[in-house]
Amino acid sequence: MANKTTKVGAAIVGLGWPGIQHLKGYIADPRSEVIAVCDLDKGHAQEVATEYKIPRVYTNHLEMLENGDIDAVSVCLPNFLHAPISIDALNAGKHVLCEKPPARSAQEAKAMADAAAENDKTLMYALVQRFDGSTQTLKQLVREGELGEIYFGKAGYVRRRGVPVGREGWFVDKERSGGGALIDIGVHALDCVWWLMNSPRPVEVMGTSYSHFEHLVPDDVKYDVDDATFAQIRFENGATIVLETTWALNLPGDNYIKIAGTKAGASLSPFTLYTEEDGQELDKSLDAPSINGFDEEVKHFVGCIVDEKVPISSAEQGIMLMQMLDGIYESAQKGRSVPIADLSIATR
Repeated sequence: MANKTTKVGAAIVGLGWPGIQHLKGYIADPRSEVIAVCDLDKGHAQEVATEYKIPRVYTNHLEMLENGDIDAVSVCLPNFLHAPISIDALNAGKHVLCEKPPARSAQEAKAMADAAAENDKTLMYALVQRFDGSTQTLKQLVREGELGEIYFGKAGYVRRRGVPVGREGWFVDKERSGGGALIDIGVHALDCVWWLMNSPRPVEVMGTSYSHFEHLVPDDVKYDVDDATFAQIRFENGATIVLETTWALNLPGDNYIKIAGTKAGASLSPFTLYTEEDGQELDKSLDAPSINGFDEEVKHFVGCIVDEKVPISSAEQGIMLMQMLDGIYESAQKGRSVPIADLSIATR
């Protein structure tokens, strides 16, 4: 762990848009400083380093990991690189903040979690919707029991048209991405509603996936992923989540999170509490602080390193989240519901 009297030295691997948000988050936290940046595009990395006054620039992450001043690494790369780069960093004695999704599969996420445990390092996933002001406010209401026992959640991240391709088409290549709309944006919606419901253990999944919009990408790009996926998930405590996520659908786009409990329900957009007073239904508008979720996410990660705490988006939760995604894809492929087995991780 970093010495509490010194700043946490951070490095960012991958300088696309998410990587820059991580970089800004470290700069915004007085407990951390950015020691290095790493990207295959050396020119771009040098430009970023110059703009933000970062002392070291690398194009090879293994060379970067030899720098003893680096305590923590943000992994902001395509999905197929999440596990190998994160494991390299953990084995080099660095704490890791890895972008979503945790990995391409639960098995990869388990390997990452085991590496974190074996090296006694923090592994956190960048599930930024947990750090939004309205999500944090609603989570506090859940903690305080305002909604009672949460037993139902509904989440959607639906684009009418919005198929990403990415550099060299990696977003729509299952081998590199692990999947399509579900693993790309559906992971945000699923994780947010699941966390608000106190992250119960999933036990069974029913999913359906579709791929009808290959014509939206260039002809020379391999396209073998889902552009729409829908699912129902059952949990050990009896709760249910219904999920819909698409890159392309012939319906209006939407982005919503809703939860219902025995005493009240709530939605994030519009940010509303659905309750009753004196036997009458009451829709109560809620207020939330306007905060930068990326800054708050990085701040939480740095705090977990300094105070030696487990992140709210922990390595173990990363495994369960990937189990749900794996289960949805498996169910869609088999045409029936599938059970979700427990995957244990090493103990820190």
